Amino acid sequence: MSNYPNMSYCMNENTLLALKQVLDTMQEEGPQFLREMNRTERRAFEELFGYCESFLTMSEELQEEYEREQRDGQPDEAQEWADFDPEC
Repeated sequence: MSNYPNMSYCMNENTLLALKQVLDTMQEEGPQFLREMNRTERRAFEELFGYCESFLTMSEELQEEYEREQRDGQPDEAQEWADFDPEC
């Protein structure tokens, strides 16, 4: 994870705040948001769009897998800790 800008324990929170900033600016500025971008920023915006699509797809797949594991009786980590008996 050394090539990533966020520590793993806060990456979702930091990314959420950054994405919210982008969405708020898009809403406030409308089409001017795109007009004011330089070439580098426009490329990053388009790449972000692709990552958002991938994020949605992967999120759905992970959620389905997680739910399948829950149905199949595989305990999640929180349940494993709840069931932990230090006397054993």
